[in-house]
Amino acid sequence: MTAAMPFLIPPRRFDAHGGFFSLSPHAVLTLAAPEPLPHALRLAESLVPQGGGRQCCTGPNYTLTFGAPEALPEVPEIVSEASPEAYAFTITTSGVAARATSAEGLFRCCAFLKRELARGQLPCGCGEDAPQKAVRGVMLDVSRNRTYSLKTLFSVVDQLVLLGMNRLELYFENVFAYRDHVAVWGKTSPYTPTDIAALDAYCAARFVQLVPNQNTLGHFERWLKHPDYLRYAELPQGGARTPWGSIQAHPTGLFAADRTTRDFVKGLLNELLPCFTHAKTVNLGGDEVFDLGQGRSQCEDKAALYLGYMREMADVALHHGKRPELWADMLIRHPEILPEVKRILPEVRWLVWGYEASDPIVANAERLQAEGLEVVVSPGTSSWRSFCGRTSNMLANIRAAASVASSGILLTDWGDAGHWQPLTISLPALTFAGALAWNPTAEPDVAVLTDVLCGEDGLGECLLRLGDTYLTANAAAGNATKLFQAYNLPLADAPKLEPDALRKTLDELEELAALPVLSGSSLAVRETRYALELQRLAVLRALQTPGLRRRRAALAAQMSLLWAERGPRAQLDDSLSAFLSQELPE
Repeated sequence: MTAAMPFLIPPRRFDAHGGFFSLSPHAVLTLAAPEPLPHALRLAESLVPQGGGRQCCTGPNYTLTFGAPEALPEVPEIVSEASPEAYAFTITTSGVAARATSAEGLFRCCAFLKRELARGQLPCGCGEDAPQKAVRGVMLDVSRNRTYSLKTLFSVVDQLVLLGMNRLELYFENVFAYRDHVAVWGKTSPYTPTDIAALDAYCAARFVQLVPNQNTLGHFERWLKHPDYLRYAELPQGGARTPWGSIQAHPTGLFAADRTTRDFVKGLLNELLPCFTHAKTVNLGGDEVFDLGQGRSQCEDKAALYLGYMREMADVALHHGKRPELWADMLIRHPEILPEVKRILPEVRWLVWGYEASDPIVANAERLQAEGLEVVVSPGTSSWRSFCGRTSNMLANIRAAASVASSGILLTDWGDAGHWQPLTISLPALTFAGALAWNPTAEPDVAVLTDVLCGEDGLGECLLRLGDTYLTANAAAGNATKLFQAYNLPLADAPKLEPDALRKTLDELEELAALPVLSGSSLAVRETRYALELQRLAVLRALQTPGLRRRRAALAAQMSLLWAERGPRAQLDDSLSAFLSQELPE
């Protein structure tokens, strides 16, 4: 580290004194607190060199010292910040001393040291830190074929810890093992109450809240495709009209005006919510309910129907001691009801989502705030409907979300269209969102921070460059890339891209493939190589290149292997068959 290098995530205040602290082989770590600190100690112990020492003792305050025992700095006074996650620290050439307001604050301090020391040195000085947003989380889509294993989810939680994030959500449609609904989840690998208990405990031990996320009104197509559940459908025959003029062929939304339907969904929540022992919040979904009021509950006042339905769902959440959250797009589409929302759903926190750099996510959030509603802003990883992500769009989208004076950021990682993209593609977005959720004015080095999280020097820069190859091909598109469409659509319907731009993209992909970091064998590296080759396949198909079957077969084999390393294979065949069914040039 040089004097010009900032912290990976800058603290709220830091007064530099000159010089650097470097780990010595005999550094000693001491934690003191009025209570046992097994989780903070375990995290902090990973900082200690093999020849160093460590201890945890009882004391009146939450303090940490780390470095040369004969010359440690004085433990600083506690910060004035009221946050339970706050801490103050002093760094000298001999060591580090810190004081926190709670066990959670000391844990965040340990994560700060682990993250920043990954580059070898710390600048000397005094500082204090606390997160500037209360909610700092990520939502993973586990309902679009990919269901992640507990091993994978534990690793994600460990990455959240290093970023100072405090929430994980798994987006459920049909992948929880509800007792009486085996027909719906029987061909998936659902999460059981035992799975949730294990993940909940792992999260809680690391000051991460595992939040239940069960859609309760729309996106029920995976239920409604089963005949026994069509009685709950608003449009059993399908045919909902969307705001974009398209038609949803299959039934997707629930019959909101029906008492039997409401009792059915309440039963799901009553079974699900007790499994999340430590959660204080529940995400009840409620987004994109396009068929609401178009069928069996046909009415002119769709907004009132929506609010009345969600009032009942919110009451179930509150009964289980969890604050309800809802996606905010229905309010934004029906602004005439905004003055009523605070009265009807006063406890609800609203999740304002928008995934394009051009989306009015700031204006939408501020509009709801002007009505006295509390909001969390939800940008996206920009990974879905792409093979390699969309770096420029992702950075601008997350930066806009962080600029809102909101209660927090919930980064969403969707799996639309088969979830072909691997998890590693979303890693730069996770690092950027985590950094800005902690410090919205930060200018983090996303590439280096990504390297720290995945343990691969140079992979972050590779991922960022790879995620912008769609721009080289002039293939930008809303909620997708045209390169993804160039593979995912029939040849006759695929977008026509400029041959010269496509050939330039091939050159860029070849240059990236030759980077030394991509010769490694870690899962993150292999997923990156796989994504790069998917992008190459899409470019070659767009160029009408013949003879691609062998290349695609090799990628299908890689998809199978990598999929199995991240989780169960149960729904792999659906994604794999869609991948293999696309027509190739002769």
